[in-house]
Amino acid sequence: MIKNDKKENETKINLQKIKFLDIQMIATIGFIVTLIISFFLSYDKKLSLEKKKTLFSEQEAQNLALFQTTLVFIIASCFFYVNFKQYNLAKENHDKDESDLLLQIETSIFAIISAIIGLYIVFKNYRDKTLSISETENL
Repeated sequence: MIKNDKKENETKINLQKIKFLDIQMIATIGFIVTLIISFFLSYDKKLSLEKKKTLFSEQEAQNLALFQTTLVFIIASCFFYVNFKQYNLAKENHDKDESDLLLQIETSIFAIISAIIGLYIVFKNYRDKTLSISETENL
């Protein structure tokens, strides 16, 4: 009976770990999307500096930058959530060194802070129209 309970608990833990990996994979795809958007915004800036026809209008570029920074914030939050849940799972089951997971949580917090700052800058400039998107997309 104890052996069966242990197997059930292990299966439950593995299902939770799989769920967290699924969230990480989705967040990673989102991160790839933000990199692609960043590439196109940078290329758009290059075209504007070369006085060539750009890929996006100023408004489209600002909308893209706002979408991108919002997505970065969501991704950073997802990674924080996953790291926090994995830390708690490891702490409950003592199956992994918790100190590494604690460092991942701290790293996630810094990523969230960076994402909030980037989102603030882009949102402020989006609302105030004080900077062109070509000046803010690298933030």
